[in-house]
Amino acid sequence: MIKIIIKREILEYFKSSKFLIGLLLTVVLITISTVINIEDYQQRRQDYLDANKDAEKRFRVEIFREPQVLSTLVQGKDRKLGNRLEYSYLNLPTRTSGYMGFASQHQQYFSGFAAVDFAFVVRVVLSLLVIFLAYNAVSEEKVRGTLKLALSNYLPRDQLILGKFFGGLFVILGSLLFATLIAIFIMMIHPSISLTATVLIRIASMFGISALFLICFYTITLFVSVSANRPTISLLILLQIWIFLIVIYPNLGVVLSKQLIKLPSPEQISQQKVASFEPYQDEYIKSRDAFTEMVQNGKSDNEIQLKNVELAAKRTEMWYQVDKDFVDRLTYQMKLAQNISILSPAVLYDMAIQRYAQTDIVEFESFMEGIVRNWHKYVDRYKLRYTDLEAYRIEKFPEFSYLSDPIEKSLAATLPQWIIMFLFSLLFFVLCYVKFLRKDVR
Repeated sequence: MIKIIIKREILEYFKSSKFLIGLLLTVVLITISTVINIEDYQQRRQDYLDANKDAEKRFRVEIFREPQVLSTLVQGKDRKLGNRLEYSYLNLPTRTSGYMGFASQHQQYFSGFAAVDFAFVVRVVLSLLVIFLAYNAVSEEKVRGTLKLALSNYLPRDQLILGKFFGGLFVILGSLLFATLIAIFIMMIHPSISLTATVLIRIASMFGISALFLICFYTITLFVSVSANRPTISLLILLQIWIFLIVIYPNLGVVLSKQLIKLPSPEQISQQKVASFEPYQDEYIKSRDAFTEMVQNGKSDNEIQLKNVELAAKRTEMWYQVDKDFVDRLTYQMKLAQNISILSPAVLYDMAIQRYAQTDIVEFESFMEGIVRNWHKYVDRYKLRYTDLEAYRIEKFPEFSYLSDPIEKSLAATLPQWIIMFLFSLLFFVLCYVKFLRKDVR
């Protein structure tokens, strides 16, 4: 019996104009956004390769962050955080300075699609499609009287609700799978994209978390459809729930975190920098004056130059730490906003899928840790100019590298999001099931 109900539900959804329109919109958006974002990725990667080839590592060093291949599906913070950083022993920034000054094809012609990617389509388009498909799954049958008629023929209530659940679930996950396969196919045929085994595992993880996200909204929708007596009422309730969970609640978390975690002003940061270096300030001024006098007299003294470099690098490191404390506080503010909004499936979904795509703050923090390690090696090599010139000439400039997040660590880090969304879905499924068993169908 339950198989018959599942087949009937699937056929009803397939014949629905809502489903066909929603699926068409999903396919169009996935296709266009993936093509555009791949072209943008190709341009950004070429800019990265050209910049690395032309960069000269002398007094000032330029480091470039390679764009992530899965930013074609989940942009996350990849573009916002930038990928160019310049440092010397006199300066070590805590942030990148943008996208190398290049205007990508994406920015030139398709700026309207800046926020559209696979994650956006799932989070907005498919979640709304779930609501419009299932809001009347039970409530409309009650209004028409078909629900009462079906149950009067000794059809078990549990089989009816399970049939409806699995029938709708098949259609929803089938739509997601179809959209995912389209995106993968476009990536496979593009010459600039290389889908390694690790990338495919990450895409599979993205599909899994997307499926669980849609199941969350499906169980909520089914529960409201069972609880409400009229389809129009259930639709209005669900749209308000969607707006709250997708828009209001996450932004409320941001507002509250800004109120709870106060950030220092630029003036306060400047004062902290002055105070941090104060024990070395007199020595630094004396060394700088000696260096200036040496240059004016046309002389060269390795001891004076070495001392000047050491104190300047010391000041740079201490000032960097002040800036780093500010960035850490800003990151803590962001994480607090996420924790406040932890019951929003949209927030949980963004946290997980950006981690899989390596376009979240974690990847950027790893990049910045690599910058600091590289800077220390650069300063040590730079000092050799005044202690052992021959060793300085022989020693190569330190190659930049950083530890990218392995897939095992990404999966372990996102386990809490999986658990919370699973429990969220289970709770509303149980509520829906129990509510339907007790529902008055008259």
